[in-house]
Amino acid sequence: MKQSLFLKQPLLTLMKIAIYPCILITLCTVMAFARPTKAQQILSREVSIKLANVSLKTVLQEIEKQTNVRFVYSNNTVEANKNVSLLANNEPLTSVLPKLLYPNKLRYEVVEEQIVLKKNKEQSAIITEEKESLSVIIEDRVSGKVTTEKGEVLPGVSVLVKGSPRGTVTNNDGEFNIAAKEGDVLVLTFVGFEKQEVKISASNLNMTVVMKEDISQLGEVVVIGSRSTVARTNVERPVPVDVISAKELQTTGQTELGQQVQFMSPSFNSAKNGINGVANYADPASLKGLSPDQMLVLVDGKRRHQFAALNSNVTVGKGTVVTDLNSVPSLALERMEILRDGAAAQYGSDAIAGIANLVLKKSVNNGTAQIQYGVTSKGDGGGYTIGLNYGFDLGKKASLNITGSYQDVKGTDRSDPYNPQPVTGGTYTGIYTNVAATDQALLKSRGVWGNGTYGSFHPTSYGSNAMKSTQVFYNLDVPLTKEWTLYSFGGFSQKDVFAQAFLRTALATSATSNPDLFPDGYVPQLPGTSVDLSGFVGVKRKTSTGWNWDISTGYGKNYLDQNANNTSNASMGANSPKDFYIGRIGFGQSLTEVNLSKTTLGLWGTKSVNVALGAQYRVDNFTLTPGDDAASLVGPLSATKNKTPGSQGRVGIDKADLTNKNRSNIGMYLDLESDITNRLLVAGALRYENYSDFGSNVSGKLATRLKLTDDFSIRGSINKGFRAPLLQQIANAATTSTVQSGVIRSTKQLPSDDARLAKIGIEDPKPETSWNYNLGVTAKLGANFLLTVDAYKIDITDRIIVTENLNVNNIAALKANFAGFQEITFFTNAINTGTKGIDVVASYKQSIGAKSKLTASLALTVNKTEITGVKATPTALQLDTKNPILLIDTVSRALIETSQPHSKVLVSVGYQVGKFAFNLRSSYFGAVTGWEKLSKPVAGTSNLHQSQTFGGKNLFDASVVYSLNKFLTITIGGNNITDVYPDKVYSNYASYANGQVPYTRNANQFGFNGSYYYGNLTFKF
Repeated sequence: MKQSLFLKQPLLTLMKIAIYPCILITLCTVMAFARPTKAQQILSREVSIKLANVSLKTVLQEIEKQTNVRFVYSNNTVEANKNVSLLANNEPLTSVLPKLLYPNKLRYEVVEEQIVLKKNKEQSAIITEEKESLSVIIEDRVSGKVTTEKGEVLPGVSVLVKGSPRGTVTNNDGEFNIAAKEGDVLVLTFVGFEKQEVKISASNLNMTVVMKEDISQLGEVVVIGSRSTVARTNVERPVPVDVISAKELQTTGQTELGQQVQFMSPSFNSAKNGINGVANYADPASLKGLSPDQMLVLVDGKRRHQFAALNSNVTVGKGTVVTDLNSVPSLALERMEILRDGAAAQYGSDAIAGIANLVLKKSVNNGTAQIQYGVTSKGDGGGYTIGLNYGFDLGKKASLNITGSYQDVKGTDRSDPYNPQPVTGGTYTGIYTNVAATDQALLKSRGVWGNGTYGSFHPTSYGSNAMKSTQVFYNLDVPLTKEWTLYSFGGFSQKDVFAQAFLRTALATSATSNPDLFPDGYVPQLPGTSVDLSGFVGVKRKTSTGWNWDISTGYGKNYLDQNANNTSNASMGANSPKDFYIGRIGFGQSLTEVNLSKTTLGLWGTKSVNVALGAQYRVDNFTLTPGDDAASLVGPLSATKNKTPGSQGRVGIDKADLTNKNRSNIGMYLDLESDITNRLLVAGALRYENYSDFGSNVSGKLATRLKLTDDFSIRGSINKGFRAPLLQQIANAATTSTVQSGVIRSTKQLPSDDARLAKIGIEDPKPETSWNYNLGVTAKLGANFLLTVDAYKIDITDRIIVTENLNVNNIAALKANFAGFQEITFFTNAINTGTKGIDVVASYKQSIGAKSKLTASLALTVNKTEITGVKATPTALQLDTKNPILLIDTVSRALIETSQPHSKVLVSVGYQVGKFAFNLRSSYFGAVTGWEKLSKPVAGTSNLHQSQTFGGKNLFDASVVYSLNKFLTITIGGNNITDVYPDKVYSNYASYANGQVPYTRNANQFGFNGSYYYGNLTFKF
């Protein structure tokens, strides 16, 4: 499929492809699950009963068995143990219920397939028999409809007359009808929403009540992980979900979303990198210590496109593709939901570790403006962020919420002074020559570096990169009719990142030096621009029969433009330019889907049953656009002086690597969820997907939650998931520049369809599959304390990895097929892994007096990932090479097993008194271990690797918030106020790079910038 066609496909064509299988499933499901719900149909059901002097409860149970309805009542209110008698012979409920209930001063109302029983103490009650049904009619009745602030109806809302036993619940259309009179007060309650009290007057006998969401409760209502319309808090789900409000994200003091979540969610990891290839432009973010591409990111429940470029450097997430969370401004979010459970059966590929769902704001007629400035204790890294959010009321319940954000941050430098001989007696590696006296004399006479002496200058900056970022997001809702609503959301983000590379010395014998242009050596500058575009449009419909339709289409794209300045193509010598355009890496994703769901109350004697089904059609597009010819040219000095070809710091995309590849995928799912009883919830999902390039996959999920008491539950799930090889992995053909044992080399990434791979026994990558097990408990102690504990196990088979950089000259099979390359690498299903862990989350909230409130939380995770199996090297690749060829070696194993903390503990305490709020947070990051490969074995051994463990550290954050009035809030805070740094790399290790890298690139704990202090002004209007 050509890209132009891909971009111009009409919505109608995509909808047809997605909707046909969905309609078929819908028809089958409707026949299986649809049941009459009209009151007259229920009341026409017949019963035969002959019972004398038995409890009312016994009679009701017998009627439930014969009619498949459910009675809802309070034992005390209706006196369920009172003895009654009933005789009926094939009589409808319209006849039976008055016989049973009226003598006992009871009344009933039909709500969906439930019959609600209430005590009837009204003296004015009269009995009226109609043709289709018989019910008790109160002389004064009030009806109404309950909606959210967004106009969405709310079924299942409890409606009570204050000070009386009368009550009911709203039906699937959010409607209610209750016996009440002028002057009475209706009390409406619903989980996740503030309690509403409405006094009845002559003007509101037919009312609309708008419920406001309660964002202060312990258990937050969540969307992710379920398509049921039954509102559930995060602890009522059968799977663990972290709900982080926008306010909580911003209290971290961090300026980017990824780092905000890092200090709020125990299983989530994301830290800044220094001099680390693609990681300079998009931070790796992961769940449960797995790979970044094993976490699916959604925005308002729709799949978010991924970053375009592949992470090829020796760092966390090597060989993976991230989804750039930092391209979304946190000010645009209402909250973030992190599902810590596999969900591929519900949402598709990539959800092995879990899901991060970004929920956009929908508020109207109010806004927020923010400005924050911060700087590190070293005086660098200074920068500001400004943001504005406002929601416009467009009339007739239509709304538009817009967020704009701009960020300008300077870079940091945590490198040590350059030292040509970090260890006394070690190898001397100077900038001009490896002869110490000569080198130091040249350093002084040239006068280019520092004051002419080593230890006085830092040739490069190792730290967070300088960055400028512009972001705009919108969220639109337009009701078209009573049933139909049009919605759209999306955004634009541009990040201009200024990254740097390592020093290239002036040594004439160095493969990367170019004394003709840079007689004193040089540090390549690597500016890059990352652009994200996204837009979704869809329609939602709620039918009169209770079905919810959601039909949408959208497109998302990221592209990365890279340059290399102040550098050279060493193989061209004096003829090399100093500035290069590297090229563009692009990834686009088109998504069209149809989703249907319906919740039926009281179906088959259950409390509720929800059925959801749908289909999705997705097209991915990956492009490589060549840069300047000189950026990838193999110059004459490559052969004569062994000079490295291509621009140093970042090799350009060659014309031969021009790529424009597409892949399509169609998926269909069926998702069922039922409250079997008030205590027992059961859910299941099944998903079928078919990819145009490697075939099909079926995944499934079962989950349950059992309430042992109202405040204590156990929950568990089993998932069979998968992750498809990404197009950025299997289609990538770029050349990268990597550092190994202090040596800079060019490595060619081979696309999976390269015919030469088959000659050395390499098969095309196939999806990795997983089994995910979760078992947990939730406990709520009173109204103030909540605790969840979840243990999990994740087994991944055929895990996709990028191989080691294979030296062509050292492997016979490669010499014959890949002449002209220094090193090659490719993707393959080489390993199996196992992950085990436990997450604990506890929270406490307590009001102290009228104006004070205490909040506290504890979140911890302990996990471990191990490689449980490695496939043998193909015979054709090993042929005629004596030394074993490893597709995954010790360094890469460590990136999977030990490079992320196995433990993380987050503790926070907040105290609000009057206009002041005080916050203190402790964040502990466990130890990590990094490995590196040696150029030659350690003396006296055959060991070609060495490791270093970097100990666990505890960071403290503190802030003071002053609310001047209801509009203006001032925050002063500090992150890592005790100025903690990771352990330094041993100076005798090659990865120390003569002081350029004092903090390891081969593992990732929490960054290395030290203390950061900030001030924030927030204005609400």
